Amino acid sequence: MKRRSFLAFLLLLALVSLTAGDYTFRQIDLSVKVGPDNSYDVTERIVAEFFVPKHGIFREIPIRYGNQRIGLKNLQASDPIIKDDVSSGWATFRLGDANVTIKGLKEYVISYTLEIGDDRNRYGDFFYYNIIGPGWQEEIGLLTFTVEFPHPIDPQKVSLTGGRSGSTLQRGEYMISSDRMTITGSAQKMKPGEALTLYIDLEEGYFSEVKKFIDLTIPLYIGAIILFLLLGFHSFALWKRYGRDDPFVPVVRFEPPTDLSPLEVGYLFDGTVDMKDLSSMLFYWADLGYIQIEELGKKDYRIIKLKDLVSDKEHERRLFNAFFKRGDGTSVDLKNLSKSTTFAKDIEKTKSLTRSYFTGERELKDQKAERKRTVPFLYGVLLVVFHAWGTTYSYPGGVIFTLPLTFGIGLLVLTAVAIPKIFDSWMFARKGKALLKSGAFLLVYLASFGIIYIMYREEVLLSSALSLLFSASALGIPIIFATFGAITAKRSSYGQKILEEIVGYREFIEKVEIDKLKVMIKDDPELFYHVLGYAVVLGLENTWAKKFDSIAMTQASWYIGSGGIHPFFYASMANNLTTGAISKALYTQASSGSGRGPISPSFGGGGFSGGGFSGGGGGAW
Repeated sequence: MKRRSFLAFLLLLALVSLTAGDYTFRQIDLSVKVGPDNSYDVTERIVAEFFVPKHGIFREIPIRYGNQRIGLKNLQASDPIIKDDVSSGWATFRLGDANVTIKGLKEYVISYTLEIGDDRNRYGDFFYYNIIGPGWQEEIGLLTFTVEFPHPIDPQKVSLTGGRSGSTLQRGEYMISSDRMTITGSAQKMKPGEALTLYIDLEEGYFSEVKKFIDLTIPLYIGAIILFLLLGFHSFALWKRYGRDDPFVPVVRFEPPTDLSPLEVGYLFDGTVDMKDLSSMLFYWADLGYIQIEELGKKDYRIIKLKDLVSDKEHERRLFNAFFKRGDGTSVDLKNLSKSTTFAKDIEKTKSLTRSYFTGERELKDQKAERKRTVPFLYGVLLVVFHAWGTTYSYPGGVIFTLPLTFGIGLLVLTAVAIPKIFDSWMFARKGKALLKSGAFLLVYLASFGIIYIMYREEVLLSSALSLLFSASALGIPIIFATFGAITAKRSSYGQKILEEIVGYREFIEKVEIDKLKVMIKDDPELFYHVLGYAVVLGLENTWAKKFDSIAMTQASWYIGSGGIHPFFYASMANNLTTGAISKALYTQASSGSGRGPISPSFGGGGFSGGGFSGGGGGAW
């Protein structure tokens, strides 16, 4: 029987040792001296016992209460302080040395000042302080505290609560001095996650030296709205005076745009020199008698030079020569282009020369409008900064100010890029792309709106109505001013003329009637081949081929092979030349271009536990 009792005792001892922590807090003594300016001079004496080697302890001190930031000053300690983080809500630091461990009893002393300031409660002052917060990770054997006040307090308005966060139960003991200016108390065996909170109702004006907080959030917001109206009116005036294009009147034309190759039309149409623009020039040169295209196999072609290119356009000469210097000088197999290490560099140079071709007398944009359109963007930046500052004025955390600022600037840039692209898509009747781009932009806006709303509602602690209002304006401002900046761009007279010609020629390719086409073919039997390169860059090669589906055709004089007797063969060849040959050669090449038409933007139209200031938590490391 005794043996069984002894074994049970050993088992119980083993279980206790297994469940025991690596350390415990033997005692914490807290001293708080409250100033008439609602500041607290705090001294903590912490006695820890480490059962296994540890470097020291850590403390987490909250520096936010509601939407009010608490100043943490004069932090000192008996051991070296390692500051880990100071965020908008917490100050976290460690005491000890990363290279030294200790075991057994160790005493730490920490002192600091909390500057609470105006409690922003117009009905009265109060003292609401977590003697111990719910963040301590091990049991505290004995907790003692002393709080000194600058003026007498009412004993009937004092409560000491403890337990898990939210508890209203009495916990521990306290005593008030005869002059009613000091409270001392204690509590034993505080479990991890428990808090001890002292709450005292005070008459209004108790903290006589507090500088009153004046909330300027609404006045600043009203100021932002007034500034928005003034700057918005000026942006509208700039658009109306400098950015309104002449009426856009494309007329269906049966000839290509004046003195423009498919490469140039493709660039002007969508703002980039892409693979289709490059491959289209092979059809263009072949039609002019400079080259022949021989089909060697599936997606495998040989380009044969018949004569040197005669052109005053450097970008065309650069592209033409780029092909043949990879072969024997008179012919080149397109599959060999992928083996060249310099072909991509020539293509990049071609792109650059194509863009620079449209300068000077061929400038596509009105330069005065270009200068004026920067003004709405600058206004947008100014308003985004002012709005972010004004609507987060009552919240002192820098991170909260940064969030609407970052989203505002980001949306300003996004809108400046997206609006012209969306307008381009609608203008050129690319409804599917227009809807896709509009939907993507709307999703980004809605997601941004949700994030900003949550910030105002949950972090700044504004009402739902104000959060909705502030979120809508935070994202509406950049959209409006970026749009003004985008539409204040204006086409030059040359740009206006060329764009009307491109759109008019596209109308012809897309909508010409078969009967009209048959009449034109009688005068120009090679019409299909003359237009093919332009149809490719305008995305209409299949549409153009379909119109000839019922019309008898002869094989192109420049094609060598066995399949060139059907219009869809050439539409397929255009795709093969782009995706099967040139794109492989340029696979490692980074794409360039603005991604939008260079001339198309601008269109006329009593307390509870854990609920008070400070407290926080701590543990060992």
